Amino acid sequence: RSSACTCWDPPQPSFLAPEGQSPSKYMHCSVGCIPSSAAVAQKFALPISVVIHPLNDVAGQDNVPVVNFGATGVIRCRRCRTYVNPFVVFIDAGRRWRCNVCGLLNDVPSDYYCNLDGSGKRRDISERPELSCGTVEYVAPADYMVRPPQPPSFVFVIDVSARSVQSGLVGEACQTIRQTLSQLPGQPRTQVGFLTFDSSFHFYNLKSTLSEPQMLAVPDLDDPFLPLPSELLVNLCECRGLVDALLEKIPTTFANTTNPDSALGPALQAACAMMQHVGGKLQLYQSCQPTLGKATTRAHEDTALLGSDKESSLLNPSTDAFKTLALEVCSKSQISVDVFCCCEGHADLATLLPIAKYTNGQIYHYPNFEASRDADTFRADVIRSLTRPMGFEAVMRIRASQGVKVSAFHGNHYLRGADLLALPTIDADKAFSCDLQLEEQNLTCSHVAVQCALLYTTSDGERRIRVHNLNIPVSTNMADLYATLDVRASMNVLLKTAVEQAITTKLMDARSRLQSACVNCLRGHRLMCQGAELTEETKLLPIYVLAALKNLVLRDGVEVRADERSMLMMMVGSAPTRATSSMLYPSMFALHKLANTPYGTPGADGQAQMPPLVRLSSEALEADGLYLLDTGYMLLLWIGKASSPQALSDLLNLSSADRLDGAKVNLPQLQTDLSQRSLAILNRIRQAHPLALSLYTVRQGGAAESKMLQFMVEDRTLSTMSYPEWWNALSRQLQ
Repeated sequence: RSSACTCWDPPQPSFLAPEGQSPSKYMHCSVGCIPSSAAVAQKFALPISVVIHPLNDVAGQDNVPVVNFGATGVIRCRRCRTYVNPFVVFIDAGRRWRCNVCGLLNDVPSDYYCNLDGSGKRRDISERPELSCGTVEYVAPADYMVRPPQPPSFVFVIDVSARSVQSGLVGEACQTIRQTLSQLPGQPRTQVGFLTFDSSFHFYNLKSTLSEPQMLAVPDLDDPFLPLPSELLVNLCECRGLVDALLEKIPTTFANTTNPDSALGPALQAACAMMQHVGGKLQLYQSCQPTLGKATTRAHEDTALLGSDKESSLLNPSTDAFKTLALEVCSKSQISVDVFCCCEGHADLATLLPIAKYTNGQIYHYPNFEASRDADTFRADVIRSLTRPMGFEAVMRIRASQGVKVSAFHGNHYLRGADLLALPTIDADKAFSCDLQLEEQNLTCSHVAVQCALLYTTSDGERRIRVHNLNIPVSTNMADLYATLDVRASMNVLLKTAVEQAITTKLMDARSRLQSACVNCLRGHRLMCQGAELTEETKLLPIYVLAALKNLVLRDGVEVRADERSMLMMMVGSAPTRATSSMLYPSMFALHKLANTPYGTPGADGQAQMPPLVRLSSEALEADGLYLLDTGYMLLLWIGKASSPQALSDLLNLSSADRLDGAKVNLPQLQTDLSQRSLAILNRIRQAHPLALSLYTVRQGGAAESKMLQFMVEDRTLSTMSYPEWWNALSRQLQ
């Protein structure tokens, strides 16, 4: 039985010639070769796709080469606009170059000329990163700018209704924002603005000549206006004292409020108006559903629709107001929106989701938020969202060789025209994918070139073009597709596609499509690769598909609430390969077996050495064990009913786990071997994920154990097969 394994980053494929390829952490293909005919691609059944994680830099480790062509201008193909790259061919003694995407011969500018060596390579290739490195950044000249680079701007929109104050959200948001101000990117050019709302909304004049901030209340929700357009968004460095004073003042100003209302829609419109001349990042901190204004959400979840053919209606917005705002105002004005949703009960995330999805923003969900319980997770998420590497006013385009077209894009973005992804902001946590499709029945080329170009403004105000390149061989042998298959990358795209289908049609259609892809892929192997064994990688496909069918994002039945599913679907949209791998087949580690091993101690790279993975089956859970499960968005600590009091004391500083079922905990820092090893493993896991991962304890036999068992994807449930049963069912379908 094969066990899936979660990678921290995709390994560099051994089947691609390494010279000139983009590192796989930036861009990788679901297969290591492209089928030479459309007929072979159809029999293969899995998508031929590319996963792109364009800004996946690691601070202090990465140094993407920067190229400045100066007066020469960026060297591009004059027909298809491909950027010069390691796979173009120079001919005519170096005076012309052939585009590897469309085949056109281009003249080499005189000040870029260099003669060729005996093998036909330019003699200066080692001095030209754009001709030797798969990923480079070009300094964009003025003609790549619609306007001069704008200062990074952040507008914070804070719900100050009674629920928001009572839950502690107002105080926690203001305190966390204030603590993060010095780390905001782009200083000293950075601009900030604030807006609070309940039944009306309130602007704040932060002009540097004032002695204290001035609140300006606007009760007119139908036609919001800016009372002082030029003094609401201010330079942070010049007005830091007033900004600090405001963030101290807001919690006390509304401390005794009894106002239960929320004018969320008008507040968002007003906040967009504040920053639409510069664009930037808008962060919404919401504690209750909107009750006033035209943009409203579903007050209650219709649970009768859960598990039915009409469940998709709960996953679609109840109004187009937020999508309209996203497309007609935010995207056009280069505004990206993050939503920190802290509602009590049903939040109707499906209706709010478009404001973040189409602006490449993010949704964070803290159901029934209480600061006493959730502050640490909330604080870590806010800090990460504001301080991670970030670009502004971005657009991205993907080009492929003649005979191959980019047939579909997947991710959280707005597609402007046929092939331009509009991204008001882009950060290190966002990934996208696209499908490649043969336009001709048979390819005559030996390789397919794929180039991704991201035009964006750095937080320092420099316009850059980050270019990633792949050169993928073409094969006439279908066995090569299976030999070079990357199941995790394929599942990343299959899951994104399934989510899109679940929203547009039915959840059952998405599940059926996944199963069909798996069956048809294995059938293609049996028919076209007769006698050949499945590769170890291909054997992972059934377990990952089974895991997807059991995952909360696609699981059928009435257990999964609409908000939870909507949140997971939003996460899938922007998830890179490693994130969807963690989500589908979480990593489980046996903490009680760390003693007398190297696991949890620093390795040669200084990182904690990770213990071996445990199969995701309840059979693998020993009654005297302590197991840590990493789902990619939540951590679970399973405590066996026969766990020794000593182990509990060494790990949790407790003698009994009786009160720990379903509790959110932080592991204490103890001087015991088990504590120090476990904390080192926990810290490494958290560093590998962009979200702040809360840790919950689950007792064997306790009421909360179902939260753990739902991730045991190899087990049988009331409605799904076990892994062996699934294999047997697949085998019968293949006969």
